Amino acid sequence: MKNFLIHLLNYELWANRRVIQALESLDKPPARAVAVMGHILAVQQVWLGRVEHETIFVSIWEDTPVSWMEETAQRQHRKIVSYISGLSEPELLLPVDYVSTGGEPYKSTLVDILTHMSHHAAYHRGQVVQLIRPMLAEAPVTDFIVWSREA
Repeated sequence: MKNFLIHLLNYELWANRRVIQALESLDKPPARAVAVMGHILAVQQVWLGRVEHETIFVSIWEDTPVSWMEETAQRQHRKIVSYISGLSEPELLLPVDYVSTGGEPYKSTLVDILTHMSHHAAYHRGQVVQLIRPMLAEAPVTDFIVWSREA
């Protein structure tokens, strides 16, 4: 399971980087596209903080400049992969206590949290691509199967 989760996180980094690079290629990317990509990265940071039981001082709609996104994505990837690598297989299925942004307490396994993060990011990456597609000669493809063929 650990190897699969790291595999999934490697895909996430690849897909995020593709969208970030597309945003970087635009002189004036749409503000909504930048905000949504920033949201993806902020939420990943929030979830990482929840998992590691650290206080995170970031909003889920954090203003993240496009110029910071690549480094942010790579840093967060290194942190979560390092965290998962240090866990045993049974620890991946233990409940993680956390509080939602609305203040509600919850428990979820790390497997469920990472699966949610992946689906959440894919949903929002699709929104970003839809917003920037008219501005690009070729829109970034972020399908998991495309990544797996290239990997």
